[in-house]
Parts: sequence; C-alpha cells; structure tokens
Amino acid sequence: MPWKKFHRVPGNLNDKHCKFERDCIRKRRIQYLEISLRFKLYLSSPTYRLVGKGKVHNTLGDLLHHRPLPDGHLKVSVDVVLDKDALLPIPDIVSETTLLRDAIGSFVAWPLDLIFIDDEVFAQGSQQLSQKIGSRQKNKRDLPVTYLPKKGAFVPRYQISLETLVDSSDIATAGAIRLLDMEEDIFGYSCTETIGKEDLEHIFRHQELGVGVIHTYIRFLYDNFMRENDQLSNRFRFVSSSLVNKALICREPDSCREYLVKRFMASSTNNLYLWPYNSGCHWLLLAIDPLKEVVYFLNSIDGEWTNYPDMKQLVDTQARVPRTKSSNITWIKVQCPLQRNGIDCGYFVMRFMREIINMNQIEIPITYFDEYKCAHYTRLQLEQIKEELCQYFIEKRLISI
Repeated sequence: MPWKKFHRVPGNLNDKHCKFERDCIRKRRIQYLEISLRFKLYLSSPTYRLVGKGKVHNTLGDLLHHRPLPDGHLKVSVDVVLDKDALLPIPDIVSETTLLRDAIGSFVAWPLDLIFIDDEVFAQGSQQLSQKIGSRQKNKRDLPVTYLPKKGAFVPRYQISLETLVDSSDIATAGAIRLLDMEEDIFGYSCTETIGKEDLEHIFRHQELGVGVIHTYIRFLYDNFMRENDQLSNRFRFVSSSLVNKALICREPDSCREYLVKRFMASSTNNLYLWPYNSGCHWLLLAIDPLKEVVYFLNSIDGEWTNYPDMKQLVDTQARVPRTKSSNITWIKVQCPLQRNGIDCGYFVMRFMREIINMNQIEIPITYFDEYKCAHYTRLQLEQIKEELCQYFIEKRLISI
C-alpha cells in the first residue's frame, strides 16, 4: 500500500512574511547555541551513552585550531567528563589527544546530533539569551520581541535541536526522506512510514499535520508506554489512518472493510482501538470497543458523527465481534477539549491518544477524564506533544548528519 498524506496544503511558504518568520525562527535557534550554555555530550559507539558536558562556542562552518570544522560538527569546550575511558569523536591532531578526559578545558569537534541541552542550566541560559537579544533590539532586522523567551516561559529545546539537525542533514534537500519501521503489533501488519522535510516543517511551524507525523507519534506511544507494559499493549491497539480514511473509503471501500474486519476480529476482552480518522481536511479520533460495540467519538471542532456518513456507515457495519445484524453500534460523543483555530486538530488527536492510554481505561467518560478535563488545550499543552515528537526523532536517530 503506497504511503499517502491527507492534509490541506499550507499557504505560500515563499512569500515575504513567511520567509522573514522562518529566518527569525532559525536566528532564534542559532542564538541559543551561541550563548554558550552547558550541553550534554553523547557518543553513539560502542553504545549510545552520556560521556560528558561542555559548552558550544560556534555555529556550523567555524574553525578549530585554524582548520575547518568537519561537516556536521560544532566547536565544543569540555568541562565535565562522566566516562573516563571515552574517546574523542575526532582525535585532536594538534595536541595528539584521543581521550575525552585529556581534553578538559580545550576545544574539540563534536557531532551536532550528539549534543543536547543540559536541563540543569537551561533556565539560566534562557535569561542570558533574553539579555543578549534585548540589547540589540534597535536593529529592526533583529529577532522580533514575540520570539524572545520570557522569564519562566516554556522553551522548545528539542524542536530547536531537531531543526538544527534538519538544516544540516540531507533531508534539507528536496526529495530526501526518512523511513520508520512500524511493527505488526502496532497496526496489525508490518509497514514503513515515510517522513519528509515537509512533515518536520509542519511541526516546527505549527501547521496542519499529515499522516506520517500522526503515525510517528503512535510509534512513540507504543515504544514508550506499551512495549514493556503487557497490560497496556493488550488493552490498547491502533487502526492505520493510511488504510482507512475518507479518500480510501470512497475509492476502495472493500479494502477498508477487509482491513477493519481483520483488525477487529483479533480483539479480545478489554480492547480499545484508537483510530485517528482523516476526513480529508480534518483529524478526529474514534476509540472503538468491538466486543461491547461502542464507539467513542472525540472531535475537537464539536461536530457530530452524522457529518461523516461514509465513516459512520463503515464503522456501523464492521465494528462488531462477532458481527450481528440484530445489534446496533452505540455511539458516544465525548465532551473533549475543543480547538480554537483550523490548524490544531492533529495535535489534539495525538494528545487524546496519549491521555487515554495514560488513564488506562477502556471506558471514556462522556465528560472526558477529570484529570484532563478543560475547555481548550493551551498552546503549552500542544507544545509538549511536539517536544515529545522531536525528542523521539532525535533519540531514534531518524535525522542525523
């Protein structure tokens, strides 16, 4: 089955306003690197591990000991060594240093994708950045005030790190992609998800999401919540948005029915299937209990399931185990948080799935879970989901130089 995306096309990204906004975001990211915060330094061989801490003193393209830095590396001063036997990623040919412990106080080259901001000093660094940028506001082309971190404000450090990686990798060129394997346990069949630069740009710029991003977040939930937890992995399952969506229901209804029948027939006691459904221009979430023949309908724009007749008819005829003609599917509209714009639906669906799994309940209250009940998600709550996604991309080394 070829991989497809289902989202509205964003506005012209080449217009003058968007270009200036994109340049401002990139400038903000570079300034975070330039303020010499302490960073965690990792190595990936022979095992992936934290080996030390240091400070970043440049952006890409600088010199180290009068020699050009290797591509994809930054100039780092080593402050703390946590692994006394760790080797330098690139030996220092000037001082003939090969061990990290012998490089304390000196500059070395370190791979960009193995450098992460140290949480312990991040707040202090944000304050330094505010002071540094604030002193330069007389230049009208400098970073707008709207991009300055306020005291105590949330700073998307993993988004900043991932965007730096993207700009420095081959995925920044048109057509380059990354592949993410989806195990059979996730959707009931093995497949490969495709991620392109456009998908990542949608996250960075908080635009409407395609199926690749939604499925990547599902893989994140599976890896971090379900893989090592038999109760969660047996209780919650997922339906692929690539195999069942508005376009395919209209074009290939038989294949959609076949997939759902096979998926639901694997159901056992206490199963809840989470299905991010794309209507062509909107994401919503169906949580289906096939044995009880109950469908929980979570729609962040407060629409009714009758607005999606093709989807409803498909579910009514297939979401039964075993299927019987005499019984009717019970639909429950959950009073979930609502979005306040035309962009956030994909982010809401991802957060719905996380909260449902986190609560570890098959039955979803009509008024939603007390622990997460609210009229609307805040931007911070959505940024937390984006941070999890970006951290996952980095830790899985999906984007590397």
